[in-house]
Amino acid sequence: MAAGRSISAVGIGASGPIDREGVIRNPETLPAFTDVELLAPIAAELAAPVRIDNDAVTAALYEVSQGAARGSTSTLMVTLGTGVGVAALRGIEPVRGSDGTHPEAGHLSVTGAHAPCYCGRLACWEQLVSRSALQRAAGSLLRVAKGTATDIDDAAERAQQGNADAIAIFDAFGRHLAEGLADLLTVVRSSCVVLGGSAARYQPAFGPELNRRLAEIDLYGPVPPVRISSAGVFGGAIGAAYLAPN
Repeated sequence: MAAGRSISAVGIGASGPIDREGVIRNPETLPAFTDVELLAPIAAELAAPVRIDNDAVTAALYEVSQGAARGSTSTLMVTLGTGVGVAALRGIEPVRGSDGTHPEAGHLSVTGAHAPCYCGRLACWEQLVSRSALQRAAGSLLRVAKGTATDIDDAAERAQQGNADAIAIFDAFGRHLAEGLADLLTVVRSSCVVLGGSAARYQPAFGPELNRRLAEIDLYGPVPPVRISSAGVFGGAIGAAYLAPN
């Protein structure tokens, strides 16, 4: 029972990769749950069907159904958290690889940067535009860094006050974010982009440079609107409810 209600189904949004059997294969950022059979034990315990998908997919399902991308015919969802999650939807259907699994499109090579990643790339998008990356950059600016998201808050406040070093951190973040978005949009041709995850709330600081750089890059079509998730950091969790069978 959940708050006095019967459970009819369980949906899980998790950082990928996730294989076609629903097993998480993510030793780098989700080691505790990697290679663990989750679905059968949870289904047995709760006596309800259980489904799992990449949390960028579940966040996108929420945004298309009742969030920032409602009514969009094609959506590109990018979650900026511990890592970078990406999902492309046609209507409400996620774009998947030929093997049925979710593409790990947060791992792109970015020119003109040095950002080695566990994926093997020497300049990886995830290492430049995740919340973790922004937190590291903000911490380097501060005399006493806390090693938490409050470092980003402090840097954002300095940027708002006109501190050039702080402004440069958010400008670099927005510029790198635009580079990866441009690559993805050139391929998937989405009509709407939604940014989620814990770093998305700093859009007032990085948004101007993001928009400026996107306008400079030829996407061979119009630049779609870039919106911020209406669910904040909870989009992936709330959207997991949409995995429930009809």
